[in-house]
Amino acid sequence: MNLARYTAELVERLTMGNRSEGFADLFVVLLRELSKGAPVSPAGLALALDWPVRRVTAALEQAVSTEWDDGGNVVGYGLTLRETPHTFEVGGRRLYTWCAFDTLLFPALIDRPAHVVSRCAATGVPVSLRVTPSVIQDIAPAAAAVSLILPQDTPDIRHAFCCHVHFFASAATGQQWAATHPGIEVVSVHDAFAVGRERAERLLRATCLRNAGSADRA
Repeated sequence: MNLARYTAELVERLTMGNRSEGFADLFVVLLRELSKGAPVSPAGLALALDWPVRRVTAALEQAVSTEWDDGGNVVGYGLTLRETPHTFEVGGRRLYTWCAFDTLLFPALIDRPAHVVSRCAATGVPVSLRVTPSVIQDIAPAAAAVSLILPQDTPDIRHAFCCHVHFFASAATGQQWAATHPGIEVVSVHDAFAVGRERAERLLRATCLRNAGSADRA
């Protein structure tokens, strides 16, 4: 596999997954609010973004995988308060992510380190690592790998991407699993982290450019 070309294609498809204007800003702010460990109200997001509440609600409804509680608050979008196989501990708070790739991507977006504990999707062997905004550390097993897939053009990113993206105890184990799952690529955790960093940089750059443009117009 040509990793550079695959990375470029994957980042492009993930970036195009939700085209609503300002979604990068909403996504980053939502992740940072969820990382505090409590449900997030649309009104709170609107205040943080300086948007009308109806704009926030419309954007979240377009993101069809958004998780809500009974009070109309967001409890998950990529990062979630609901238990999944991927534990994501930030500042002593136990959170979860929808997939293995999220654990490698989100520290850069929330600008906080995280301790990740998951399991091999094929064998159940525990997989753990520490992820900071710039590096990964203490990977166990050292040969752990991640499955990736090029998602289809759909706003349902959880179904199109996250449901296929897992940790494996080794590349060989992952490749054996992938042999019966068409379209899956298996890469090292370090390579998956590099893809995540590029995706994060693109999102943060889009957010900074948009905010800079708003400041210029003001």
